[in-house]
Amino acid sequence: MAKICEIFKNNIIRKDSKRLYLYFEGYKVVETVTYKEFGARVQNFAGYLQSIKSKGACALILLPSSINYITAHVACLFTQTISIPLYEVTEHNQIDDIKKIINNSEAEYIITESRYVDDLKNWLGDMAENLVFCMIDDFTAGSYTEEKIDDDSIAYLQYTSGSTKSAKGVKISYKNIYANCQIMSNHFKFTEDEVFATWLPFHFDLGLLGFAINTIFSGSSGCFTSANSFIKRPDSWLNAISVYRGTIIIAPNFAYEMCSKLPEEILEKTDFSSVKSTVNGSELVRNRTLNSLADKLKKYGLKPETFNPSYGLAENTLVVSSHILETGYQYVTLNDVKLRENVIEYVDEGLVIVSCGVICEGVTARIVGLVNNEVLGEDEIGEIWIAGDSLSQGYWNADEEEGFNSRLEGDNTAYFATGDLGFMHDKHLYIVGRKKDMVIIRGKNFYSQDIEELILNATKNVANTAVAFAINEEEEKLIVMVEVEDRFMEKGEEIKDKIRTMISLNCKIIPSDIVLKQVGALARTDSGKVQRQICKKMYLNDKK
Repeated sequence: MAKICEIFKNNIIRKDSKRLYLYFEGYKVVETVTYKEFGARVQNFAGYLQSIKSKGACALILLPSSINYITAHVACLFTQTISIPLYEVTEHNQIDDIKKIINNSEAEYIITESRYVDDLKNWLGDMAENLVFCMIDDFTAGSYTEEKIDDDSIAYLQYTSGSTKSAKGVKISYKNIYANCQIMSNHFKFTEDEVFATWLPFHFDLGLLGFAINTIFSGSSGCFTSANSFIKRPDSWLNAISVYRGTIIIAPNFAYEMCSKLPEEILEKTDFSSVKSTVNGSELVRNRTLNSLADKLKKYGLKPETFNPSYGLAENTLVVSSHILETGYQYVTLNDVKLRENVIEYVDEGLVIVSCGVICEGVTARIVGLVNNEVLGEDEIGEIWIAGDSLSQGYWNADEEEGFNSRLEGDNTAYFATGDLGFMHDKHLYIVGRKKDMVIIRGKNFYSQDIEELILNATKNVANTAVAFAINEEEEKLIVMVEVEDRFMEKGEEIKDKIRTMISLNCKIIPSDIVLKQVGALARTDSGKVQRQICKKMYLNDKK
């Protein structure tokens, strides 16, 4: 049996009646499960999977966030069924992406609930005839037989955020899962007393591995809700953290931004003194968000030294870097003009970039030059390359390796070239942007995220989402799209003027177009990450 499965099995036996997961919606507990109960559910569904001979085949998990979802995923691990963590499909317009993944993965099974089956079969059409539908709420339990599992074999496919259009599934092995869980356990000093808390969906690596798998790996407990529930009532998530004494909190930056804007009367009975790590990842971490969160919640016991901006990616299973526990987060202030020339110059006032922490032990990271693939030193900007036992073997059924097996001269290590640009300073990793999102205007480099930060600081009348990108119409032009609440739309021209002035003063360029959109109109992944390339396509389509 693979190491990760051995740990799960041992913890299920040892922890027995301890609560493993608690699922809530709003302020109401929907379901709880102990280790023993969870183990029985996994064993029953694993026996069923063995009875239908799913070993070695791909199975899509099309379920809402629930204990059933985690049960299905873990049962797949124990039966060597290659799971593909996705989401419940409730609308016909979601099916095209699912079809692409089915084709790319050559999936044979779909794990779902009975209420979704008829619609799925109807929307999938002829494709459904070649698929076996496994209903986790209606199956005949089989007798599970323990299997020998090679740690190097593929455990599941993680389709990366925003990549379903090209259907790139990252191959995650049993060894990868164990290695990254061990890295996080050592780095964060997890104990069996932890209470993990999140709302992130399980088709997202930070939700699946960061929350669901880490909880059972560490022998601790976890409470969670759905993304929709959080968006509707972010206060209910904070209430759960307070009531159930959450210790490890996991969310992207925009979620903390939402929490920092909650009215005092909602927060007055909360207590966050139990929290020891507020993990902030999956998108750009903004210093102003952390300041706002500290100002709002420190009176309720949330300590700023628990703030933990982190960096990770599916290709490394999850985590690459994070802050040392309870040391507080680091940031630097840079000359933004010099940064556009790829020069790091520290100043008292300028562009603030938050550190993503130190490289975790067990991960090898290099900053590599964009021209000659040479390893760069401290305070030099290059592409982040990574290696280690957490690193995936590559993409499933991919014609090209796309960053995998990248090599440095005189180094036999197989690295993954992430496409992320950054630099090291005082052992901390700082991200400045992505290669594909770099905006080049009249020969000068601009990082999209830096322009977006300027936009959000230009006026209080914009929401928390903005995108900046370049289009080529005889010459490179800067395009800006920003979400604005309906009540501020009447100030549209004033908002545009402030954005235009802010960018002009700081970047010495003038946006060719500034588009104001309603809140929620700009494309994001389920984890909240802005999808710049999709927003760019939206803009170009609107201009046709």
